[in-house]
Amino acid sequence: MNMQKLTQSISNSSFKVKGMSKSHKFLVAIVAVFLMLDVIAATVLLLNKSKSAVRLVFGNQLSSLFALDSAAQKGTIGGDEYANFKFTENQKEYFYKIWKENGTVALTVCLQLMPTKNQKALLESAEGDECVFRYGFLGSEDFTERGDFIKKKYPDVKRIQIQGKEKNAPEIFDLSFAVQKNDNIEKYLPEGFFVYSSVRCRIMAACVVPAEIGFDVSKSIPFYGFACNGGVVDFKNSGFDFSGSSMVFPLQSSAKLSLPEYRIVLSENEEYKTTKERSIRVLMNVGGEKLYIKNVAAAREVIIPVGGLNSPFSRVDLSENKVCVNALIMRSAKKADSEVQNGEVLSPVRTDPGLILNYKQSQWRTLDYELYEWDRFPQILFFDTRNYDVQDRFFRRLAFFVEKQGYKGRLLSNEELGDMHGYNAHDYSASSIANFFNKATELGFQLNEEELLLKRILIHNGLLENNGVYVKANEGGLVSISQETPDWSRTNLLAHEGWHTIFFRDSEFRNFVSAVYYTFDPLSLEFLIDFFQSQPNLGYDINDEYLMHNEFMAYIMQNRLSEVGNYFVHLANRGTVINYTPELASYIRKTEARGFEDAANALNDFVFDKYGIVCGNIALVSRY
Repeated sequence: MNMQKLTQSISNSSFKVKGMSKSHKFLVAIVAVFLMLDVIAATVLLLNKSKSAVRLVFGNQLSSLFALDSAAQKGTIGGDEYANFKFTENQKEYFYKIWKENGTVALTVCLQLMPTKNQKALLESAEGDECVFRYGFLGSEDFTERGDFIKKKYPDVKRIQIQGKEKNAPEIFDLSFAVQKNDNIEKYLPEGFFVYSSVRCRIMAACVVPAEIGFDVSKSIPFYGFACNGGVVDFKNSGFDFSGSSMVFPLQSSAKLSLPEYRIVLSENEEYKTTKERSIRVLMNVGGEKLYIKNVAAAREVIIPVGGLNSPFSRVDLSENKVCVNALIMRSAKKADSEVQNGEVLSPVRTDPGLILNYKQSQWRTLDYELYEWDRFPQILFFDTRNYDVQDRFFRRLAFFVEKQGYKGRLLSNEELGDMHGYNAHDYSASSIANFFNKATELGFQLNEEELLLKRILIHNGLLENNGVYVKANEGGLVSISQETPDWSRTNLLAHEGWHTIFFRDSEFRNFVSAVYYTFDPLSLEFLIDFFQSQPNLGYDINDEYLMHNEFMAYIMQNRLSEVGNYFVHLANRGTVINYTPELASYIRKTEARGFEDAANALNDFVFDKYGIVCGNIALVSRY
């Protein structure tokens, strides 16, 4: 009986009670009350029947999903059945908010397999291979115009879904399904979702989150995320098909959009770690392109931006040492809006330095430069510039202010700079750069547009912070190289400048370098200082102790350990060096630069133990 009929019935009864006795009137009133309570109870029962025990999580909010069947109501599948859920309009708003904030959105469900005794026996038998789980979205086609659910409309072979064999599955795991990107995303959001299981299964929760695609077994609950084209879960974790990721993430970098990144989490098992005697590398085959990742004790995670790869949206296979990889995830990089102010790129692409040299210039977000951040060391920035002219506009005046003998501490005008050469590569600490900008503020000196942009970039990334009129230096430093430099030289320069940034940020490393410097072979040290003075394009202030320690270290460590001796013998054979310091040049040749080799060994041992990197190579990722 509905509310309208009940009201009419009570109304009709009221005309009849006029001729009734008081006892009859009381009895009719009691019956009417009981009828009303019966309707209320039926309504509550109907509402509770539609309310699922499964909660949808969005941030700190929880809400109940709408159950379309008994399995969804209980949140438990008995076996060989579906649980179907529908979102409320408020819950669909959750999806839109996450997409608006992050550029992607997905629904992650947590499943717990709880097979009965008979189902366990089935899983252990040969027929257990037929036991599967399935997870997918419900769309508008699954409901009538009135909103009624059309049951069992979806044949398994046609429905886009995630599936996997329950025989190989862990007891509890997360499955994530991404929504396809679209400018009108609110029109393409799912109406609900379904879960199928051959064995008893509990749907523990569902969560609206930014999309992550791949696998992550480093967590207490293993995670498997898929693009909107679905797929099959590989519980062996030997690779992943990322071809559908192009339907979820941006395909092209720009000032307003950033390409996604791969996050690789390495195993902490010491058996799989590289040592001084044994190198263990993961071979990651991305669409036919081979990347080698060193598994070292000092690194837990490696970031690989897809813009640095030839075919990033393709199948990835872990061809060698897959046991070293606990997570292989494609995810959004930093939010695009935070990277753009007045059309300028301020936020860096996080990456291992091994991918900077060959990063595709077509994926740069600006014409003149690309900005990177060392994935292992926050606030160490790398600038790669289109040519020397762009690099000079950013850094030449700074070079003379910070390092050039006879000019240190001075701000040179454009006329004074003239055609004087700065450097083909640069490195500066946050404190040196702060001194530069504060001096310009103090004098009211007019800086150029690139120098002012540099200041905004460094403030945006926390190397500097506004402190009233002046800026305050925090930790960190920057490196600059140029596309105009030949490839062979860019490799050495990146290593050389990269070592400087670690020197800037790590006091323990600086102290160790100082100890090696003061116990270094005196004649070899004299030769190095004479070399600096013999090359007019360097112009180092040899009276700056901090600078001398830093350059001593970098000139040694820019070379591979096996090449250190040959490099300094080569310097000793230069005509300009022989003319300037013939006796010391002869000494280096006779000793085959043994003093430099000894210093290199000591420095190499330190950085390998602490950072997992070695002389001549600051990267963990290499490309072949």
